[in-house]
Amino acid sequence: MTTHEVHGTDEHHVATARDFLSRVQAPPLTRSVWLGEGLPDDLEDLRLADWDGVPLAESPHVHRAIRRNTGLVGVALADGRGRVFSTGQVAARRSVAGTVAAAARVAGPLALLAREPAHSPTRPASTPMHRLVTNAAGAAWFAGRLARAAGTYREWACAPVQTLDPGLANLQTRGSWQSGATHFWADPCVVDSPTGVWVFVEELDRRIGRGHILAVPVCEGRLAAEQAVCVLSNDHHLSFPQVTFVAGRWLATVETCARFNPVYTFEDPGHPWRPVADLPALPPHTGDPVVDFATGVLIGTDARTDPDSVLMQYRIAGTQWEPLVSAVRVDTVWSRGAGTWDRTRGWRAVQDCSGTYGRAVGLVATDPMQAPLARWAAQQVTGRRWRGVHTLTWTPPMDQIWIDAWRRRISPLGWRRRLIERSHLQNCQG
Repeated sequence: MTTHEVHGTDEHHVATARDFLSRVQAPPLTRSVWLGEGLPDDLEDLRLADWDGVPLAESPHVHRAIRRNTGLVGVALADGRGRVFSTGQVAARRSVAGTVAAAARVAGPLALLAREPAHSPTRPASTPMHRLVTNAAGAAWFAGRLARAAGTYREWACAPVQTLDPGLANLQTRGSWQSGATHFWADPCVVDSPTGVWVFVEELDRRIGRGHILAVPVCEGRLAAEQAVCVLSNDHHLSFPQVTFVAGRWLATVETCARFNPVYTFEDPGHPWRPVADLPALPPHTGDPVVDFATGVLIGTDARTDPDSVLMQYRIAGTQWEPLVSAVRVDTVWSRGAGTWDRTRGWRAVQDCSGTYGRAVGLVATDPMQAPLARWAAQQVTGRRWRGVHTLTWTPPMDQIWIDAWRRRISPLGWRRRLIERSHLQNCQG
């Protein structure tokens, strides 16, 4: 019997794919996957391609996405005949080689998803001249982004929303946007408790580039900033708080750069968080985790592979989380979590990360898994001139709905602010 594997000349991405397949306890592959320069000798081996089965480096779709700066490209695994076995969506980069590398990061999930071929190629490959033109256009777009980044930084803020429904064309805010001067607030999570309505947020200290979790009471529709309390802080970056009341106790999770990420509990909103002893810690480096503790199911993204596109689902099995292989998806538009997972309505908030982090928010159905319901970009959120929206959270009755958004602020030291904000995540060893 033939043993299929991931192999090729690109050792780094081969190792990344093998690591992913090992961690999710993937069944044996149906085809071997080739990553790297050139093509494998065996036509049956799968290699990176576009949705038409054209090798990715020669794909007209990739070249068009880079030239037009769309931020999104469809990727696939196809055999030497151009037959497509699995598909996904990743963010386009500033060059053809960079986009191929972004696709190679998700080769493991794509290999896991490989099924019988869907169709044969319908478009011709691009020429080397197309690739040169594409790379030149991508470099021009990137130069503009660098120039803009050098003199700006992102300002984040949170605000309440009047109502939420997948049929709405726009989201109407009903109060002022709030944040801090040297600290910004993002990733809101709203809860209703006997002590009132509270919003948990990530507060990022711009001076050190590390976030912690605040609990902020809501008074007369506004965040009572003067009553904000830090409920969780340590030596790692903390973000994306998710809080729920289950079986008589509060349970909470966060996203963190630390390898060990426990489930937390606390007495009441505003009280310090502490790890629980009777629930397993979350799978290491799970991005944007949301948990249904009643059924023991966790949804998040795989930050070790690609936190913006690789959707994962786990189920509690004794003292650990067991990955559900059938739930893996690769989609940078509809995978990354953006807040509430509403079990009653069957909705999950997601964010579009194509082109930039926090481009838009949306809703997907959780049954069937990941069916898109709605998407709202910054232009569809009333208020100041926002460039992106990132998180959407609500209480079960929907009497409290909150959103966060970001815009660019001009500053001659914008480049320095950005470097400091990213310094911890770039250097942290987990």
